[in-house]
Formats: sequence, C-alpha cells, structure tokens
Amino acid sequence: MILRTFLTLALAVVAAAAFAQSAVVPAVTEGKPQVVRFRQTPAAVGDHVKQTLNVDLGLTTKITQSGQTAHESSNRMRREQQRTIEVTEVAEGRATKAKATFTVSRRQTPESTKPEELVTQPIEGKSYLMSRDGDRVVVTNLDGATPPEEEARLVAESLENVGKPNPFATLLVDRPVTVGQRVLVPRDVVQSLLGFEGPIGTVHRFELTLLRIEPATAERPSPVGVFQAAIEVKPNDESPLSITLTGEMSVETETCRLTEVKMVGPVQLSSIERTAGGIFQFSAGGELNLAIRSDYAKQVR
Repeated sequence: MILRTFLTLALAVVAAAAFAQSAVVPAVTEGKPQVVRFRQTPAAVGDHVKQTLNVDLGLTTKITQSGQTAHESSNRMRREQQRTIEVTEVAEGRATKAKATFTVSRRQTPESTKPEELVTQPIEGKSYLMSRDGDRVVVTNLDGATPPEEEARLVAESLENVGKPNPFATLLVDRPVTVGQRVLVPRDVVQSLLGFEGPIGTVHRFELTLLRIEPATAERPSPVGVFQAAIEVKPNDESPLSITLTGEMSVETETCRLTEVKMVGPVQLSSIERTAGGIFQFSAGGELNLAIRSDYAKQVR
C-alpha cells in the first residue's frame, strides 16, 4: 500500500491543473525585474490536452527483528502513460464531462505477476467517457456501458482531478509575481496540487521560485513561466513517509496550466512494530524520478 501511495501522489501532479484556465499578462520595465500578473478564464468545450507521464521509483527495503536482518530486497516501480483528454461539457467554467483515450498505460510493481516488467494495463488502446458529479467520477465506455471494474478504477484514478479548481490559479490569480521571487505554497493548495490521498506525513515546505519567462513559439502559442520547485514532507504520527523533491514546473502564462514537470529526490520511511515474536523494524529508501509533459490544443470548433 505504501509503495502504491508513492506512485499515486506523483502521478496526480498535473491532472489538477488541466482545463481550469487562467491568463497572465507579463510586463517588463527597463532595468527592473520582469513581473507577471495572473487572471482566470473558464474552461470551454473542445479544450484538449495530450499528456505523457513517466514515474520511476527504486526502493531498497529492509526488515530487522530484534536487531537482526530478517529480510532485505530491492524493488522498482515504474509507470508510463500517454493519454489524450478532450472536454465535452462544462459547468460554471469547469469541465464536467470529458473523453479520454489511453494510447499507452503500463505499470511495473512488486505486486505484479511480472515484477521485473512494465505490464500493459487493460485501458491501453481504449477510449472512455468520464463525468463529474461533485467529488465522484463516473466512467463509461463510448457507448455508455459500464466498463469492467478494473478499467473503471484505473480510468477514475487517472482522471480524478479533471474539472477540479486549478490550484495554480488559486495561488497566483491577482498576485503579481516577479522573476526571482519565492512563493510559499499553503498546505491546502499542496493537497490539491499533488493529489495526496490518505496520510503522507506533514508537508514541511513547498515553495516555488519563478526562474524565467520563456517566449511563445510556433508550436506553443503561450509564453511559459518556469518555476524552481522544492517539496519537503516529514514523517508524523499517521505516516512514516519522508519525501524531498526538487526540480522545475513550467506553467503557461496565458492559461496557468502545467506544461511540464521534472522532479527528483529521495523518499524514505521507517516504522517499528512490537509483537509477541519480537520487535520488527521496517525501513525503505530510494529515489523518485517524475517527468510529466502536457501539450494543449486550442478549442475545436
């Protein structure tokens, strides 16, 4: 369960920001740092995005009993997914229905029947319809039929945050940000941005520093703000997880949507269980690599 939590929190980074649009107006004063100001606009039918997700987590686990090593092993968890999401219905500026196509969806976990391989998931090569009813995500096939339970679960997991408020907009709208400025992210925004589910320790620090504004190109009509990101999670009474991630997050200046995330860092956990058979200590440590890219298209009319 703990290993799956690592992948869950990592893969949810970009989904929360998809289709909840904002706009940024950059301004430069000669001799002074560049300043950008964010404003928000609603999602629209026809908005679509192609997302590529790659997560790689290598862990070494060790179990000791009364001071003696009882078990030690190395595991690798990977997730690769390429999906296209198109908004088909909106309400109050947010996506409430969408069509999702999973070109690639593969996972490697220690619990798999082939723990050394990336295993193709049953949603690969298929398309689905999703609708949001409050916090509930409903998944059907294109003909409206309910898919098999495993497929429905995998699709809902991937699309959990589509249509929810854009956490970047919540953080940055109506707030001028200067290149080089550090922005501390509130804990409630951390929760929605990273998609944490269940206890994950205490978010000790999450900060963004605007490094630069990259100009628009023929392939990418919006300028992009590149933020240096640092996340630190410490253990607490509910969770033994310790996570430290650093890297970059790129955000469209005209939409406030994440276009790229590259983060890496150590993850560790340690717990002790006292039983009649002795004292057992479980520890695990490794490195998490996260890479996500989102390519947005203009509305289809």
